[in-house]
Amino acid sequence: MTQTRSPRVTVDTRDPDRAAGMVGSAYCPHRLNLGRGRERFRAVQTETTVGDVAVHHLSYGADVGVEPGPLGRWVLASTPVRGALTVRSGRAARTVTPGETVVFDALREFTLEWHDSCELRTVRLPAAVVDDSIRDRGVDPVRHARFSLEAAVSVQAARSWLGAVDMAEREARRGGPFVESGLLAAQFTRMMAGLLVETHPAIDGDGIVGAGVAPRHLRAAVEFIERNAAQDVTLSSIARASGVGVRALQVGFRQHLDTTPTAYLRDHRLQRAHEVLVQAHLGDGTTVADVAHTWGFGNLGRFARAYRERFGCTPMETLRR
Repeated sequence: MTQTRSPRVTVDTRDPDRAAGMVGSAYCPHRLNLGRGRERFRAVQTETTVGDVAVHHLSYGADVGVEPGPLGRWVLASTPVRGALTVRSGRAARTVTPGETVVFDALREFTLEWHDSCELRTVRLPAAVVDDSIRDRGVDPVRHARFSLEAAVSVQAARSWLGAVDMAEREARRGGPFVESGLLAAQFTRMMAGLLVETHPAIDGDGIVGAGVAPRHLRAAVEFIERNAAQDVTLSSIARASGVGVRALQVGFRQHLDTTPTAYLRDHRLQRAHEVLVQAHLGDGTTVADVAHTWGFGNLGRFARAYRERFGCTPMETLRR
């Protein structure tokens, strides 16, 4: 008889800072802000895995706010088991309750508000595997697969996804062939990624093929910008790196990414500055001016305004937290 395996407890603490660090190691660095019921705060997270699919159950015991950066390596699909979760991303906002799922792609910037003793079940998938599933459907994402915050494409799709997550947890607990066999585990991971793509609304803007810059040239431009963001990058240098002219480059960025090359560079530098400030502390010698200058922002007033528009707080407020 196969022995049932209990989920592994990865977090169990009443210290908010420790909780943020431990949960962040599973997803990405983030800030954790306590709200109503803070005296009941206790972060508990469990994990079961099949291949590269991880299923986490996470609760805080109190209302909390979470301010992460983009996930980068991961795509998450989160469903409340109890309580409610409010997601905000730019102008979009959605509150999900038990039985409803929200997908966070690798590039999305978002904040979370946990209400009513929320317990969240989250499936974590490697972004690269989800990207491959998008490609299998004839779309080649410029950077990563993108998803909207909307619900599953149909009631039946939602049921199919939740049923697959239930199956993942059962397989992990019983430790059967999908856990023991590397090949079967890899196939299971691809199956889950494919089902996520089939059941939840993907944004196809990154993968539209049309006039202007072809996706492969756009990927080269994006990679050049991100690799050289701390250097003196010009529009001409981006065009040379991508192998197209400046005009075609601008059309391609507008068509596929809904932005311009220079705006993309500015946003990326702003994100990198934010990451430095999130990880810094007032006592370690980091200053807002130094961070701004490092990432090419010579006017501190403009930097502060752009930062507030993007992250909802000033650079100094981030540094003080």
